[in-house]
Amino acid sequence: MTSQFHAIDPRILTPSDIKLLQSLFDEEIKARRMTYDCPEATVLAARLVPVHKQQVFGIIA
Repeated sequence: MTSQFHAIDPRILTPSDIKLLQSLFDEEIKARRMTYDCPEATVLAARLVPVHKQQVFGIIA
């Protein structure tokens, strides 16, 4: 799955971006044997979006 650029602002996440991030998050939660509501999961989720933007767009959020 590749990122699709938003027509108005490429910094805006598209539905395909969200789907990709969700699948990455789900895989990491499972690999780390965490629950979705633990503090570590919150930190992980907060790190995924800036990393994704940096990798896809070269944007540091």
